[in-house]
Amino acid sequence: MRVKLKFIAKVTVAHFVTYFICGMLFSRLFDYETLFELGNAKYFMRDFYGVSSLLGPFVQIIRGMLIGCILLVLKDTLLKEKGAGLKLWLVFAGLGIICAPSAAPVSIEGVVYTQLPLEFHLRGAPEILVQTLLFSLWAAHDFKPKSKWKVSGQIKIAAIVTAVSGVGFSLGGVLLALVLKIDITEGTSDPFAFLVMLAAMIIVFLTTAWYLRRGKERRFTIVYYLVCYFAIAILPAAYNYLSDSALKSPLSLVLSGWPVIVIGAYLSKQTF
Repeated sequence: MRVKLKFIAKVTVAHFVTYFICGMLFSRLFDYETLFELGNAKYFMRDFYGVSSLLGPFVQIIRGMLIGCILLVLKDTLLKEKGAGLKLWLVFAGLGIICAPSAAPVSIEGVVYTQLPLEFHLRGAPEILVQTLLFSLWAAHDFKPKSKWKVSGQIKIAAIVTAVSGVGFSLGGVLLALVLKIDITEGTSDPFAFLVMLAAMIIVFLTTAWYLRRGKERRFTIVYYLVCYFAIAILPAAYNYLSDSALKSPLSLVLSGWPVIVIGAYLSKQTF
């Protein structure tokens, strides 16, 4: 059971991280804001800056856990074969995307039976294909050699910490909006706010990886948590003030800083 839970956790982290990064990257490259308003797509997709954008991180954790549970069926068969990552991706790309049984975007059924513009399918395909490829390679990769286990373990822990930070970042914004009694979607109307979030997650990941490589030495502990707090709480608060956002408030330093406590509790139980 412990092995299965670890596998599900690994898949969940792989899905969350790749989905978040690819979503941030491709939504800017292919201008999803205008894409969602293209032709009949505006009746098919929710508002790009709607509440769904805030709920995204929470939904992806649930999806990742479900995908992990499903992949348990392939854990000791397909995922043990040579080239397992590419084979798993072919399953996702072939059955889950291109030949999806429903009339979904990017699928053959979607192109034939929906009124979505062809451009919508073509501009949406790169993110889906790249994300599932990166996810498949990550989920199927098994660091067996002992010389690599320590490094892989550190990367996994750093990814989990980054995922916690991402959820905390989003939840902090929601809580702040509720406390200030402003529109909960206020923060989603600013595309640069997402870039600040991405920068914060990168800082947390790199700093955590560095801290773990140092063996969590006490002399670096205070520095590590200060950097995490800076990325998760101070950075977005400073941006809100500089951009004169409706979310600017000293309360954000408190409401956005709670993930640091969760990170501390989690790391205190991790050994190598």
